[in-house]
Amino acid sequence: MNVSTVQPVFKLELNHKVNPGIVTLAKYDGTHACLTASAGYDKIIIHHPHVGAITGRAQISENHREISELNLSQAVIALAAGPLRPDTNRDILLIGSPTQILAYDVHDNSDLFFKEAPDGVNVIVAGSFGKYTKTLAIVGGNSSVLGLTWEGNEAFWNVVGGKVTAMITFDFDRDGESELIVGSEDSFIRVLKNNQFVAEIAETGPVVCLSVISDVRFAYGLANGTIGIYEDGVRLWRVKSKQNAISLQWSGEALACCWSNGRVDWRDGSSGRVLRRVQMRASAAAMLLADYRALGTPDLVCVSVRGEVLGYSPTQESSGFNDTTKNPATEEDRLAITELLNKKQALMLELQHYEANAASAVMPDLEDDRPTTAMPTNTRLQVAVVHSLDEGCLNLAISTNNETIVRAALILAEGIFESGETLARHPPLSQIRPILHVPLHPPRDVPVDVHIKALVGYPNSEQYHIFEMTKQLPRFAMYTMNYNATNRINYNSSYVTFQITERLQRICIWANQNFLLENELELNSEDAKEFHVNLTCLRDQSTLDMNFNVDGNVKITTSDMRLAGDLVQSLAVFLNLTDLKSTANFVEAEKKLREEMENASQAGEMRSRLAAETAERAQLITALLPAAQDAASYDLKEMLNRYKEVVMLNEELIAACHVRRATQEHAVASLKTLHTILQQAARLRVGKYSKAVVSASRNAVKENNVEALIKIIQVGESL
Repeated sequence: MNVSTVQPVFKLELNHKVNPGIVTLAKYDGTHACLTASAGYDKIIIHHPHVGAITGRAQISENHREISELNLSQAVIALAAGPLRPDTNRDILLIGSPTQILAYDVHDNSDLFFKEAPDGVNVIVAGSFGKYTKTLAIVGGNSSVLGLTWEGNEAFWNVVGGKVTAMITFDFDRDGESELIVGSEDSFIRVLKNNQFVAEIAETGPVVCLSVISDVRFAYGLANGTIGIYEDGVRLWRVKSKQNAISLQWSGEALACCWSNGRVDWRDGSSGRVLRRVQMRASAAAMLLADYRALGTPDLVCVSVRGEVLGYSPTQESSGFNDTTKNPATEEDRLAITELLNKKQALMLELQHYEANAASAVMPDLEDDRPTTAMPTNTRLQVAVVHSLDEGCLNLAISTNNETIVRAALILAEGIFESGETLARHPPLSQIRPILHVPLHPPRDVPVDVHIKALVGYPNSEQYHIFEMTKQLPRFAMYTMNYNATNRINYNSSYVTFQITERLQRICIWANQNFLLENELELNSEDAKEFHVNLTCLRDQSTLDMNFNVDGNVKITTSDMRLAGDLVQSLAVFLNLTDLKSTANFVEAEKKLREEMENASQAGEMRSRLAAETAERAQLITALLPAAQDAASYDLKEMLNRYKEVVMLNEELIAACHVRRATQEHAVASLKTLHTILQQAARLRVGKYSKAVVSASRNAVKENNVEALIKIIQVGESL
């Protein structure tokens, strides 16, 4: 498709290079929008075309009179802005560094707060949701989300399974209150409602951007180039590109997507079809929606890494500065004509195949009465999924119901194949069998729709018919029934127990729906006192044992606390449980927690010691430099000795810097593992009991109380 002739309504140059993804728009005076971006390791630029010079820490740039520069002492990781203070509508600039967050009032040149963030800072948003009616600074770290008030006090804290990469506030359940939508590096989109995760959506790659579309829709972008829209929690559509999406914004009546290579396209909100497209001269840094011209209507503001800023009107994307004549054919017309021509070509090709089939049926091959292209009318595609314990995978078996064969198959599934979402099986002629086997290795316990496109024909066919079918894999498809009693696990090992009031027949229905079974499970009798299931995981040959008693007592025995949490959550959703309390015993998780707490504590002590040593060396250098300069006038040897001492101290500072960096990385890894364990412990409970685990864990971590954390994992509270 040709690049569209969409023209910007304004252009400007910042004369600074811009770091991708670290850009925001803010109204520091409460009225006029100012573009704020990271322009280096520790420098922030503020473009203020509608207001005078910004005073205070910010200095007027030598390259641009409408730009002020703000220099910091740490790397800038994230930027955001919002009206944090309740007594004014002015936006406060939020600056995130690797381990700290600063709230800075640009208008008054004052700091609201300076807060340590031990779990790191990856993304910041300013907003409110649920019971938090006032605007908060919401910080996404390496494995947690943190909410801070305008005074820097902690409003909420919760653990996340992976590194937080995107956040928005959105009314997910349409109850009139917004929830916090969190996208993370572990390929999940989670919904946080009043500091409790109430839903999660599994995706096929790390989430890189989220954007609100309407009251019922939000858009998402993944690191693998996929973008799409969810409506009421159900994916409406998705498309995939070779580039990564930088930002998504709803512009006019279309979804605007800014890609990393500088391309911006507008897509139909219902289907994802491209409506128009433009190309910037450099790679994209950000795309935002704001009234940057102060005309009362928001513009789509696109920023490139070279500092070029382009603005597009959402209502007149096809008009520009010098657009005085109308094109006889719009981009939409050309797209429609191209689509119709493609359909015509496909239909003509299909008609040729039908004509060839008809000719083969009239004049069959002399050596074989069977035509090489015809297909029996009763041909059906047969698909089955069976467990392969020896290979540790699922085997997808594809065949037909007659003497025809499956020559090749194209399998489309999300998150199963390492190379992508598609796998092609095309065996050579010498290896063709009546049944085509395709191994599947689902890495996660999530339901998957497997779409199959098979080429069906005779072994000597020249043309093949395409058969399509969809096979759904249940959530726990990688677990097979274990009928060998000798493989039963020790009941004194890791387990979780809880009490429910539900008939065993309903539990049996849940098991049949969520596990891939050769034969459906049934109770021994209507008056059965218990329902027992023993399974083996295909991934690591571990054993899962579930025992349900008629009195409501449930015991799930497994060494994997994550799996136990997934089973508890699946049962809670199926049985519509709002609250569920449980008791757990996971020895390996408790041992790992003790180790990570000890590692985090040691890393904190080492970081404090290194910081003190660094400050001491820096003071010595500060004292030695003037002494060396003074010695230059009367004793050159003394001057050289002073400078040698400065060089040695500087080398020690550099070495200490590397040690501090390694210590910080080690501390972050320990905290991430610790938070993962705490999240899994929270998923062993439902509702208020899950929320209580998070709250108690936060207090225990602050107090460095390992025994309290162990108790929280076991019973859900520190007692």
